[in-house]
Amino acid sequence: MGQKHAIVIGASLGGLCAARVLSNFYDRVSVYERDTLPDDPGHRAAVPQSRHVHLLMARGAMEFESLFPGLLEDMVAAGVPMLENRPDCIHFGAAGHVLGTQHRLQDEFTAYVPSRKHLEWQIRRRVLDIDNVTLVNEGIGEPVFDGRRVTGVRTAGGATVEADLVVDATGRGTRLPVWLEQWGFGRPHEDTVDVGISYATHQLRIPDGLLAEKVVVAGASHDQPVGIGMLYYEDGTWGMTTFGVGKVPAPADFDEMCELADKILPAHVSAAVRQAEVLGDIALHKYPTSRWRRFDKMTRYPAGILPFGDAVVSFNPTFGQGMTMTSLQAGHLRRALLSPEPEATFLKATSKTTWPVWTMNAIGDLALHRAEGPSRWWYQPVGSLFDQFLGAAETDPVLAEWFLRRFSLLDSLYMVPSARLVGRTVRHNMTAWAKSLRRPGTAASAPVPSA
Repeated sequence: MGQKHAIVIGASLGGLCAARVLSNFYDRVSVYERDTLPDDPGHRAAVPQSRHVHLLMARGAMEFESLFPGLLEDMVAAGVPMLENRPDCIHFGAAGHVLGTQHRLQDEFTAYVPSRKHLEWQIRRRVLDIDNVTLVNEGIGEPVFDGRRVTGVRTAGGATVEADLVVDATGRGTRLPVWLEQWGFGRPHEDTVDVGISYATHQLRIPDGLLAEKVVVAGASHDQPVGIGMLYYEDGTWGMTTFGVGKVPAPADFDEMCELADKILPAHVSAAVRQAEVLGDIALHKYPTSRWRRFDKMTRYPAGILPFGDAVVSFNPTFGQGMTMTSLQAGHLRRALLSPEPEATFLKATSKTTWPVWTMNAIGDLALHRAEGPSRWWYQPVGSLFDQFLGAAETDPVLAEWFLRRFSLLDSLYMVPSARLVGRTVRHNMTAWAKSLRRPGTAASAPVPSA
């Protein structure tokens, strides 16, 4: 508690998590936000993506609960669905394969399905109830740099406010690279993947009794560059997002959404969608590029300022891992503030957990989703191997369990199957291929599986 004042720029989900951590280390924490924040769950103009479906991964739920004890229980009390440990609660498709619905999942897969606006409101009210955290409804012009370190900020109104640490949680539009260049440090290198994603979302009310599922996901694939995500929310409505990857446009109206649902969702789900009441107007959004700013690779970096959340890295949102990865950064920040060099410690730790998730996303995007960007020679064969792995996981519960645990970031951030699992995949696919040869009319077209 030796330090006095920390400033967080931006009351985003990331900024709120950062403020929660900082409140244990600083006497005062000021969260500067230029937008007026709603008192109740509500969408904000500054967060246009909040209208689209957001998956809260099992790991993310655990991390948020550790930051805010009682959060999950309060969400359930407010009506947020908690997925029961039954296979009919979720329909999950990845890269054109459907898996995880034929068997019971382990208890760690207990999942919660809040809307983004509800989750952010639950966290925001907890942060603002902390005695030493203050919300300041004002924008920030720029940080103050004394030639060695950041010593505070200048507000949009021109006032100078001193601080021992400034956390930039302004998201994808952060100006920190510009400030670093102005201060003589240069800009960080940026890793990018041009995913070319477009979104369209409707809120729906589906008659009771038509769907047992609470989560329905049909991801895009190389042959099918559009997908659907459907989540059942705390207010009894559904969010239904259709998306296109590789610059393929998403369906632009409800009729087109229904046609896509007929094509890629189970018949009972698409039938339920066609019976839904459409609530409000369609929401559109575009996400052109995944971006990782490599602050960790800079040869020189100033003390007194840290990027956080999407200001560091913004992942392909169709994988649903962004909020969980932000929750992991909160843990890095807590540990970094205990070290003698918090800036270097935080940036290194964030890089270490970002790399495996970023790499597997990039492989999926570049090898399977028509994205554009730098690609290493091994991306394509790894993407092909995973396509075969997911094909086997459709009917092999052991492979499905492994994939879902890794995809949910529970066991490890590295999605590298063991030799035993690779062997199991090959045997499974060889058996399926042999069976196909014995079925009339399939021998000529059956592909030879490869490892």
